[in-house]
Amino acid sequence: MFQGKRFEDLKVEDVDRLVNARPAKVQKGASVHEVLGAMLDHPASRKVYVIDVEGNLAGVIKTETLLKLIGYRVGVRENPALSFGKMLQDMQKESAESVMERVRPVKRITPLKDALQLMVEDRVNDLPVVDDDYKLIGELTTLELFQAAHELFDK
Repeated sequence: MFQGKRFEDLKVEDVDRLVNARPAKVQKGASVHEVLGAMLDHPASRKVYVIDVEGNLAGVIKTETLLKLIGYRVGVRENPALSFGKMLQDMQKESAESVMERVRPVKRITPLKDALQLMVEDRVNDLPVVDDDYKLIGELTTLELFQAAHELFDK
């Protein structure tokens, strides 16, 4: 697939056929219930992207965040008193924006090496792929990087 190329020469678009074109996403204002539904509708994804009405990327909600939220709600956190207090706070934050985090996206022309660097620096397994207008168009996952490395690195 990558004959005659080095990993350092690849761009996100070079693994385009492998990029998840249907990442889990919700619009700003979506409830946590809708966020969980989006995750269930896209079981291969490990996060849900939050977009505005124009489709522009606003942030991300990671699986870990959803697990913590569920943990607080059912009291499996270490300190039950803190869990109850956190649950009460979280009940006031029922929108996607209240639990989303910022995320650094990549574009199709981003060098794959730079995408790898972002993943390592930000400790994430996936990156949103946006177009020039910042619209979410896909998701680059570690599997694409593994595929390229598997094909290009010495056996």
